[in-house]
Amino acid sequence: MLEERHITAEVRDRTGPSSTTIAAKNILMISGFRIFPTGTGGHVHSAGIARSLARMGHHVHVYSVAARYDDYNLRSFLPRSHRIDPIETNLVEETNLGLCFGLLQGLGRRLDLPRVWQHWLLRNAWIPSRLKKALREADIILSDTPWCPPIPGPWNDKPWYLVSHNLEHRLLEQGSPRHRRFSKWMHGVELDAPSRYTDIFPCAEGDRSFFGIQESARHMRLPIIRCAVDPGDYKVPAGTRERIRGELGLNEEDTVVVFSGSRYGPNLEALEALREFCRRESDFLARARVRILVLGSIVSAPFRAGAMIATGRVAEVVPYFAAADVGLNPITRGSGANVKLFEYLTTRLPVISTLFGVRGTALVPDVDFIAYEPANLRTAIDRFLHDRTREQWRDHAEQVWFRHRSSCDIGEVVKRAIADLPEFHRLSPRPASCAPHSL
Repeated sequence: MLEERHITAEVRDRTGPSSTTIAAKNILMISGFRIFPTGTGGHVHSAGIARSLARMGHHVHVYSVAARYDDYNLRSFLPRSHRIDPIETNLVEETNLGLCFGLLQGLGRRLDLPRVWQHWLLRNAWIPSRLKKALREADIILSDTPWCPPIPGPWNDKPWYLVSHNLEHRLLEQGSPRHRRFSKWMHGVELDAPSRYTDIFPCAEGDRSFFGIQESARHMRLPIIRCAVDPGDYKVPAGTRERIRGELGLNEEDTVVVFSGSRYGPNLEALEALREFCRRESDFLARARVRILVLGSIVSAPFRAGAMIATGRVAEVVPYFAAADVGLNPITRGSGANVKLFEYLTTRLPVISTLFGVRGTALVPDVDFIAYEPANLRTAIDRFLHDRTREQWRDHAEQVWFRHRSSCDIGEVVKRAIADLPEFHRLSPRPASCAPHSL
């Protein structure tokens, strides 16, 4: 990270270059797990916020307290203590590779336990020395979800914000029996959040209302950062659609309905409903040449069953969006908002969605998307096949994107969210000779 300085940052997007004067800050984002490269909706949300702040001219240091399985070299007698990945200008991710956090993370997953251990360690300042160093050098600190609470220490007087992806206690309530055991505890953590943070970035209106009714939230603005995406991450070279369809054994006569998801309870339930739909409507799907493409780690391995094609985990999801004709959001429960919906919109896919699936957005049923409930999915697909041609649907999707871009483009969303937060803009009384931080 570099020392704070008053700069002019040039921000470029589709609307062209603009210039704004900001006070560049050293921003530390503390994440419970490695974010880059993104592999889940949670990764996409966190990465989008970090990138947006960096592109505004701030110096963003993501510190991930635990890594991914492949990052740990258990065969080495001298394992690395950390890894540092430069992501782009002004943005680096540092990942703790300490075996203590790694073993606890692995054990928690095997026992199907939420990250209570991680919350407890951070809450009691049992943290690596490099994280302490990053905390000392930060101007602003972001906790990426309440699993990463404020850490006691000499940095407690710094502005400290919570990035809330959803209400975690509601996810725990809908999880496995072991997860449900911790929902009341997490409910208390989130009720107490307004008294512990400078402000909170909820991702939807319902979550904002939950935090806002607390007496201790009276001083807060609670600006919403929706689960929007970076449009620049969703561009593909010409020919990608044809290549992916060829790999899947499909051609242009096939209509591909994509459902993207991770192994998250509501996604898994929706997948089971889709399996049953494919079995029940196999004749209709075959006659109409409709394929349901299940994309991502929601399934552990690729498979084909009738009209359903599942990819399993893939290196990149974007090429598969290019190969699809329409995005499906079959979610009927959960918390927060769905990243997949914003991914469909930014890749100019028309959308078929439950009403619950578009919560937290301004999308209008039967104007911006085809609305359906699980019992009438066949009707919704039939509407897509016959209401418009593919070219007309592509034009429609383009219009939807431009109508709603301001709430779908993470750069625009973050810019609005911090516009009235003085900590992100004003100069601090720091000596100009402060030496730059070198990773």
